[in-house]
Amino acid sequence: MFSFMKTLVLLLLSSLLFSETIYESKPSKVNHAAMQNKKIKCRIICDKKVYKEQKINDAVSFYKNSKAYKFDRSGFNSFE
Repeated sequence: MFSFMKTLVLLLLSSLLFSETIYESKPSKVNHAAMQNKKIKCRIICDKKVYKEQKINDAVSFYKNSKAYKFDRSGFNSFE
């Protein structure tokens, strides 16, 4: 039983050591060209900004529709 465990551990370790990664470790020429493209960088930043604005709007609409909070001219009040 002990020798079987030793063999199994050696097989697992060797498979981990010699396995290939599924991700590229170095960017290819195409990836490098895409990283330098200003349009792609702008699109990523704009998409993040739009996503953040959507999340903020969702949160504000949730609190406006909630019965536990009240919005008025003096500010934001909660009922407890």
